[in-house]
Amino acid sequence: MPNMPTATRFFQPGIVAILWFDDIVAETLTPTAEEIAAAMNLTNEVDDIAGWATSTAFIETKDAGTRLRPQLAGAVTFEGSSITFNGSRDGQDARTVFERGQSGFVMFADAGLATGRPGEVFPAEVGSVVKLRSLDNAPFKIRVDFGITAVPRDIVIPTLA
Repeated sequence: MPNMPTATRFFQPGIVAILWFDDIVAETLTPTAEEIAAAMNLTNEVDDIAGWATSTAFIETKDAGTRLRPQLAGAVTFEGSSITFNGSRDGQDARTVFERGQSGFVMFADAGLATGRPGEVFPAEVGSVVKLRSLDNAPFKIRVDFGITAVPRDIVIPTLA
């Protein structure tokens, strides 16, 4: 019996790269080395990420001849997705990069931004840019909420220049 591949486990902070693209030309959503070089590298200001996943709405099918309720895979849905950034006292932070209604692409290079490594690209639209104020023991943050606008694509990082 074949075994599932053994994972080389790793801790993402310090390895993951998160990029924002205004545009990616290829229909495969695989950015070129030039597009990667021109992308906004978000990584060093990211405090938290949430969502960034697809799921399926299942449809229950009934049959009067049985108590079983099988399911069919239905519509593909997207989780609410956001990236929370460190906020800056002078306003020079995510607020200068993102605005409501802006469209683009978020790329996660989970194993690092290196040639041949896997990545995932999400077509996205900015839904809101939220200031997260707190009087507790927490820094000021900016949360950017994104709507995923199409099915994300798994990619392989191209040869970087």
